[in-house]
Amino acid sequence: MEKLHPKTIEMVRQRADIVEVVADKVVLRKSGRDFKGLCPFHDDKSPSFYVSASKGIYKCFSCGAAGDVFKFVAEINKIPFAEAALELAQRYQVPVHTLHPEKKAEFARQLSRQQQLLEILQQAAEFYSYALHSKPGRPALEYLHQRNLNAGTIQQFQLGYAPQGWQALYSYLVEQKRYPVQLVAECGLLRSRNTGGGWYDYFRNRLMVPICNDRGQVVAFGGRSLGEEQPKYLNSPETELFSKGRTLYALHLAKDGISRKDQAVVVEGYFDAIALHQAGIKNVVASLGTALTQDQVKLLLRYTASNRVILNFDGDVAGNKATHRALESVKSLAASMAVQFRILVVPDGKDPDEFLRHHGPAEYEALVSQAKPLLDWLLDQAFAGKNLRLPEHFKACSEQVVALLSELTDNLSRAQYLQHMADRLAEGNGRLAIQLEEELRRRIRALRWGGNKPQKSKRGVDPSTGGLKLSQAEFQLLQIFLNYPEYRADIFRGLEERELEFSISHHRTLWQIILELQEELEVDADLLEALRGRCDDPQLNGQLTELLWISELGRVALMRPSMVVRAALANMELEICQRSYRQWVRYWEDCLDPEQARFYQEEMHTEYERIKELEIQTFLSYEEMAALADDTPMLDDEMDEHEDIAF
Repeated sequence: MEKLHPKTIEMVRQRADIVEVVADKVVLRKSGRDFKGLCPFHDDKSPSFYVSASKGIYKCFSCGAAGDVFKFVAEINKIPFAEAALELAQRYQVPVHTLHPEKKAEFARQLSRQQQLLEILQQAAEFYSYALHSKPGRPALEYLHQRNLNAGTIQQFQLGYAPQGWQALYSYLVEQKRYPVQLVAECGLLRSRNTGGGWYDYFRNRLMVPICNDRGQVVAFGGRSLGEEQPKYLNSPETELFSKGRTLYALHLAKDGISRKDQAVVVEGYFDAIALHQAGIKNVVASLGTALTQDQVKLLLRYTASNRVILNFDGDVAGNKATHRALESVKSLAASMAVQFRILVVPDGKDPDEFLRHHGPAEYEALVSQAKPLLDWLLDQAFAGKNLRLPEHFKACSEQVVALLSELTDNLSRAQYLQHMADRLAEGNGRLAIQLEEELRRRIRALRWGGNKPQKSKRGVDPSTGGLKLSQAEFQLLQIFLNYPEYRADIFRGLEERELEFSISHHRTLWQIILELQEELEVDADLLEALRGRCDDPQLNGQLTELLWISELGRVALMRPSMVVRAALANMELEICQRSYRQWVRYWEDCLDPEQARFYQEEMHTEYERIKELEIQTFLSYEEMAALADDTPMLDDEMDEHEDIAF
């Protein structure tokens, strides 16, 4: 392949956004000034892959993969550097120059088919935009003005008009611009005639709304009819560039706003999103249709650390149904609390665009801040329009409550909702509320367990292996014990005072050997050598090697061993308390004796309070993190100014 000119390479380096490129392959979360995620170059179990936007580099502190945007594209796609550079040049619309100008024509013919399709779509957007300001486009422009859209907004969103004629766009793109008709058709802009051959425009006499990908490139169009034509809204057909379920309208303009506010607002229509952006509310996207997909949600999660997504569909009956449809394919994300879905209901059944015409942006922002958690909204829907004194209404409502609460995986949250829902169903009758709470709990247990056979908890911990946090806590405690002899007394004392033991099998085995050696040896200096001699089992020896070798990131994490020891001990005790709490909950759920039930509740409360205390202990304070950051060593030559470390 022909080599690119160094000036082209440098222009690509300046324009390419490494975070954007990496985010196509890796789900990234904000971490200080940088981003982190699971490394795509090895089987990463916990985020060890960091991307620095300011330096334009990435690095995995587990497998050691590192480089710039060119190397990432080359490594992830298994292609040579030159092909990676060309791909980035096309993506960021950098003019391509080669080292041998005489081969430029041949090289140009090798440009990817996708680049040609993107070019055609951009030309179509410019054609529609020009037509909007022509005499035939005057009705479309007047319609936009009636919706209070100003010239700046019309230009920013590239709004346009598809002329009435059957071949207006065909004449421009095929006859004037000389694009191959087949490529124009594959962009979704033309249709072939059923009889007699030939082509006609797919969009005619419609207000045109370009749909862009997250990089701001036009990949499709939405067309709104200006007369009685049906359908009222017509989208481009799916193409190799455009998939409705993997695209969000206005995301390229909203992603910075989403990151700043740490939440995304999803509306139903193009013009709702446009009106909100014009009002200065920039963290808004629109779903292309009402069924929100997991792929669309994952797009949003790239830009929000809190994973908060607010759905604002119309507030009328049809809007409520649309909200239910929108959530249908993302129920698993909502139930697992992987995403914090909230529901914004605009008063009087208005859509956001209508609301803004009568109220200001500040009032809409107030509605956003008051958006209800998804479960609360769904429970409200279960009660809506029902007279609980009618047996059929009471039965339908209680069945919906049971179905919704049975999907909750967190026992504490479920217990709180159970009490609240029982009170609500009882309508102020305290004695009835107690009976209803027990009955709801019984039904939920039956639904979750399928009778008497309990399901494996999605968030439970296998006693033989332990949870991830527990495993990391024990690993760090052993690592400090072996590599920092001055903290061994603190670790012994902490384990004894808290009455803690190691839970992970290989950690427990190593600790038992250490205890035996402590009694046999006279000085700690001999411990490591003696320990190596005792660990003759290959698997155990491998575990010991991991503990003795401290990675670059590990050295940073252990920069304040006393802090890490405190947090690790707290995490170990936290796991015990959480198991105990879950056990008390199970006893409480199965208990029929009120006195015994109160005892279980008291034990649950005691464990819960201790859990809250321990959760605080597992986190470093702001002052501790600041002190740690001040003493953080350089991670390597490329990352010599790195300041944001995840603990």
